Amino acid sequence: MAEDIRDRAAAALLALIPLYYKNVIRHRPSINGIQVAQLHTLGVLMKSKSMPMSEIGNRLYISRPYMTRLADIMIADGLVERQSDPADRRVINLAITEKGKKYLRQSINWYSRDLKENLSGLNDSDIGKLCTALEDAYQILSKLQQG
Repeated sequence: MAEDIRDRAAAALLALIPLYYKNVIRHRPSINGIQVAQLHTLGVLMKSKSMPMSEIGNRLYISRPYMTRLADIMIADGLVERQSDPADRRVINLAITEKGKKYLRQSINWYSRDLKENLSGLNDSDIGKLCTALEDAYQILSKLQQG
C-alpha cells in the first residue's frame, strides 16, 4: 500500500510539470528557455547571496557548459557578477546584482498578474480548491528539503 501511494504521488508530480510549464512559465510566447533559466538562477541567488556556478547548475539540473553560457549572458546583461570565493580563491561564485534583483521582482510581479488573469477562467470553487491543494503541496514538499 505505501509503495502504491508513493508511485501515485510520483506520477502526479510528474504529470504536473508539463502543465506548470504550459500554463505558468510558457503561457505567453515571449518567454524562452534562457529567460526561464535566468529567473531560476536569480531565484537561487536571491536566497543564497552568492554560489559557485557548479552548485547552481546542480540545483537547477543545468549542464556545466550551458551554465557557463547562461552565466556569461547574465553577466553581460548586468544581472549577476562573478566574485572570488573568500574561502578558496580558485572558486568563482556568481552573485545577484541590484539590477538582477529588480529584474527578478519585476518578473515575479508580471508572472503574478499573468497568473491571476489566467485563473480568471476558473470559478471561485475551483480557485479555492486549487489554492488549498497548492498550499498543502507546498507545506508537504517543503519537508523534503529538510530530510
